[in-house]
Amino acid sequence: MSQAVTIELGEGGAHDARALRDAFGCFTTGVTVITTVGEDGRRVGLTANSFTSVSLDPPLALVCVDLKSSSLSALDAAGRFAVNVLHADHQALAKQFVQKDTDRFAGIDTETWRTGVPILPGCMANFECETHHVFDAGDHRVYVGRVVKLRYDPDHEPLVYLQGRFRRVHVDAE
Repeated sequence: MSQAVTIELGEGGAHDARALRDAFGCFTTGVTVITTVGEDGRRVGLTANSFTSVSLDPPLALVCVDLKSSSLSALDAAGRFAVNVLHADHQALAKQFVQKDTDRFAGIDTETWRTGVPILPGCMANFECETHHVFDAGDHRVYVGRVVKLRYDPDHEPLVYLQGRFRRVHVDAE
C-alpha cells in the first residue's frame, strides 16, 4: 500500500511543480475539446480538462488554457468558443486535439450553431459560449463564457482523466 505524501510548498522548482501536478491528478475530471475559429476563419481546437460550471443565472462556464498553448491567440481574438464534453468512446478524439503541427480537425465533421464556432457532434454535451470575462491566473488564462446554446445526451459513459491517464467510469443504468 502506498503512503500519503505531505509536502509544504515554497521551495519552488520542479519538485513543487511535480508534487502539485500529482496531487491535482488525484481529482477526477471530465475531458473536453475546446473549439473556436481563428481570425482567418481556420478552425482551432484543443483538449482540456479544466472546465467547470460557474453560474446558472447568468449561465456561465469556465475553461483554463495554458499560456503556452498555440490556441491562445485564437481564443483571445474570437470572443467565442465551444466546450465539447467527450464520452468514453472519444479517447482517440481527445488525443487528436493535443497533436502538434497537424490539422486537429482532419477527418472530423463539425456543426455550426449561433456563433459560428465548430461544434463536435456526438458528444455527451456541447456548450456554445460567448466570452464573458478573461483573466490570467498563474501559468493559465481563464475564459469565462456565457452559454448561449447547449445540447446534452447523458446516455453515455463519460471519458475522465485521473492520475495522468484517461479512464472509464462505470455508470449504473437506472
